[in-house]
Amino acid sequence: MAWLQTEVLIIGGGVLGAAVARELSRYRVEAALLEREPDLGWGSTKANMSIVCQGADALEFRPEYKRSRLVWESIPMMEPLCRELGVPFKRIGELTLIRNNEERAKYQKLKTRAEKVGFTGLRFVDRDELFAMEPHVSREAVGALYNPDIAVVDPVRLTIALTESARRNGVEVHLETEVLGIERSGEEFLVETNRGEVRCRFIVNAAGVYVDRVARFLNADEFVLYPVKGFIGILDKDLGHLVSHEIHMRPEAPGEMNIVVPSVYGNLFFGVVLRLGRKGDNSTTKEMADTALRNLRKVLPGVSEGDVIHTFAGFMMFRNWELGWHECVVEASRKVPRFVNVSIGYPGVSAAPATAKEVLRLLEGEGLRLQEDPSFEPGLEAPPSFVDLPPEEQQSLIERDPRYGHVVCRCETVTEGEIVEAIRRGANTLDGVKFRTRAGMGRCQGGYCTPRVIKILARELGIPETEVTKKGKGSELLPLRSKELLG
Repeated sequence: MAWLQTEVLIIGGGVLGAAVARELSRYRVEAALLEREPDLGWGSTKANMSIVCQGADALEFRPEYKRSRLVWESIPMMEPLCRELGVPFKRIGELTLIRNNEERAKYQKLKTRAEKVGFTGLRFVDRDELFAMEPHVSREAVGALYNPDIAVVDPVRLTIALTESARRNGVEVHLETEVLGIERSGEEFLVETNRGEVRCRFIVNAAGVYVDRVARFLNADEFVLYPVKGFIGILDKDLGHLVSHEIHMRPEAPGEMNIVVPSVYGNLFFGVVLRLGRKGDNSTTKEMADTALRNLRKVLPGVSEGDVIHTFAGFMMFRNWELGWHECVVEASRKVPRFVNVSIGYPGVSAAPATAKEVLRLLEGEGLRLQEDPSFEPGLEAPPSFVDLPPEEQQSLIERDPRYGHVVCRCETVTEGEIVEAIRRGANTLDGVKFRTRAGMGRCQGGYCTPRVIKILARELGIPETEVTKKGKGSELLPLRSKELLG
């Protein structure tokens, strides 16, 4: 007997899988989402610079590419979607620095191309206006191409909110559930997982860096994807005043993207250094770090190595690495009916809303009947962010629940009340709390708050502190109690 039976099975709990799940929840369709990790958005989704861009910031993006169309269609959807789900969203604009006439000519072509596909807001700014907008950038710049539409979002919070909305509207969500094999049986798929067999009629394969592996279970991998590792650094929040726009500079070498961007929380991200990599190897290297810091100093000369509080790497799947990130995989298999593969690469977060709608069109074309559900509830109340509330609302919150008066993470001013609420909403690991509340993301990187968060997790989950993990089984933080070995 099957452990789970559903009509549509979504494999992968990143931003694309979550967006598809939420879009399906608008209809009277039985759907379920499986994610191999203990939480949502922990793959490629979390390993990016959080930029919502329309794809016109690189000459490789063209109207004939499906990727460009999906990104461009998504842009007007993103801000209303984030507002509906209570997800942080901030429009910051982009300045692409110009250092000489050659670069100006290249960006004039970019501007012309963008205007042909309907983006008319781009304009050139001269040196004086540039330094009035961004006084700390390199004096080598003689001007910039300004795009007012660029925005930033919290991609993991967006993924969690999309999934929570989908779940509230009837989609089943199962974490720590890994797909081990898939077979066809008549009009059904039999999906083997570590928790048992799943039976379904349609599959949406949004398995991130493992999308090709999942497709191979059914010989549905009619594409070739290259795993490309990207390196990103984060600066201390004290330097957040240095930049208020995304700053983009034309790279001087292949595999580099000179970008500095403010996050929705005030930190600056910088990078990106791209290298062909091996899936699962999220390690960073000194070469990547040195390259990223060197490029950063070309944009912000005053930044030092001591200003970097964290670095990380993650993977994007590119369809043709040698020719650039021209195309994506959002298509029904030509060999296997009712099986849809979904992989965007860069910029996947930006493309998520339109990609979800495209996947539903593909499913409908494969025979899925879509009937709108009049009981669909689009809105989702955001959890309180204590540090962002005015003093009177903070006081009111503390009066209702004194735990909001106990600051656990000093760097980011995260309270016990926020951590308890995050656990109530599904966090059961240290990283689950971190990505929902930012506890541990400040200057000390959890040096102060980690033991306190562990105590709260243990208390709220009803488990010993030795069973609390960083990111699931095998990452226990406290394997032994104090002096236990002496006994």
